[in-house]
Amino acid sequence: MYNYNLMKHILQRIDSRHLAKLWSFYRNYFSDDTFCLQFLYASLENEPVNDGTIYHEAETGNKLFMNNQGATINDSDFIPRRMLNAVERLVTAARDMEQIRRGKDVFKIVYLVTCVETLQLLKKTATDVNGSANSKKEILFDFFEKYVEDKDRIFIKKNFSHDDEDHILISGLHEQEDSFQQFIGVINEYRNCAAHEGEYWEFCFANNIDGYPTLLTLNIDLEHYSRKNKREHCFRSTISYKNFEDIFVRTCIHFIRSYVIERNMRQASDE
Repeated sequence: MYNYNLMKHILQRIDSRHLAKLWSFYRNYFSDDTFCLQFLYASLENEPVNDGTIYHEAETGNKLFMNNQGATINDSDFIPRRMLNAVERLVTAARDMEQIRRGKDVFKIVYLVTCVETLQLLKKTATDVNGSANSKKEILFDFFEKYVEDKDRIFIKKNFSHDDEDHILISGLHEQEDSFQQFIGVINEYRNCAAHEGEYWEFCFANNIDGYPTLLTLNIDLEHYSRKNKREHCFRSTISYKNFEDIFVRTCIHFIRSYVIERNMRQASDE
């Protein structure tokens, strides 16, 4: 009965075909049906029932809409649904690139980084307190550093490392190195190389089936992750694209959950 009530609530807001698409994509990232339903329910909970009522933008603006009976809805009520859709569409598009450019994971990274930027924009965190836009690098680092779960962070640290023969002497980082942060920086640099320099042919993950680490070579600034002061570095990785995609989707789910919780708290405080 509990799952039926959740399902009924969801289907009052999106049609069965839309739910089927979201369910097919998200279900594998939850241990059972109930947890997946709870996630979808929480994301769509504040949307109005889709009963055909026509709403018009209120004269007050602020993306507030009103029907003929005076009932109002806010455009922000639909942000969690847009987040759900963005993750499903862009991750699926990344998967489809395997059919177009087999083994070229850089194409997939471009879609996944675009997904991060879309989520952050929907959350309205792309502007700092001074009103200036954050850089794409800052948006990407913020996403991974805040929302990757501990077990996935540990997995990345165990399976990705800086592997220059001379990096202890030259970089001076050694014990202070953060392989998790370096991994984010490498993802960012691959995306930049593709978007700005047309370098789509690099391999980025250990997709071999023999279990041996893959050695990645990349020009990158490991101190500030800027587009200047880059030099060649080597990294040893046993992270496959499938590993990364699974971590990425779980991080997106955590991001959406956190947004919904924060939004509900704000709304409760305003009442």
